[in-house]
Amino acid sequence: MRRPTASRAFTLIELMLAIAIAIFVLVTALPSMRGLSAERRLRETFDRFDELARKAQLNAVSQQRSWTLIWQEGLISLQPDDPTPEERLAGGEGLREEFPFGEDEGYRIQRATALLPPKDTPGEWTFWRSGTCEPVIIGYSGPAGTWTAQYNPLTGRGEITDEVVQ
Repeated sequence: MRRPTASRAFTLIELMLAIAIAIFVLVTALPSMRGLSAERRLRETFDRFDELARKAQLNAVSQQRSWTLIWQEGLISLQPDDPTPEERLAGGEGLREEFPFGEDEGYRIQRATALLPPKDTPGEWTFWRSGTCEPVIIGYSGPAGTWTAQYNPLTGRGEITDEVVQ
C-alpha cells in the first residue's frame, strides 16, 4: 500500500511572511547603502585633489624645479614657479593644469601661523624639486560632506584627519 504524500508547497501565510521579512531587511539596509554611496563620493573628492598634489610632486622631482598649486575662484591651478625661456616664448601653453570644482564645492588651504602669507595673497602651496612641500592642511566642503587632510611636508602624502558625510 502506498501512503499519500503530503503536498510540499508553501502556504499563503508562509509566502506573505517571507515577503514581509524580505521587505523589512531591504528597508533597514537602504539608509546604510545611501551612506556608503555618500561616503564614496566624498572619498572621490579627496582622491581627485590628492592626485593633483601627487602630480605637483612628481613634476617637481622629474623636472627638478618647484611647482605650485594656486587657489583661484572656482579652480586650483598647477604651474611651475619659474618657466624656462622656451616656455615663456610659447606663452606657457601646456604647462598650466587647471583643477576646476563646482560652485557648491570649496577647497581651502591652511598653514601654521608662522608660515602665513601676507593678507590678500591667493592661497599657494609649493612642491620643491626634492619632492618635499610646505606643511599644509587642506579642507573640502561640498554636497557630499566635508573633510580635512593634513599633508606631510617630507613625503607630500595626505591623510584625512576629519570627515563628515552628509
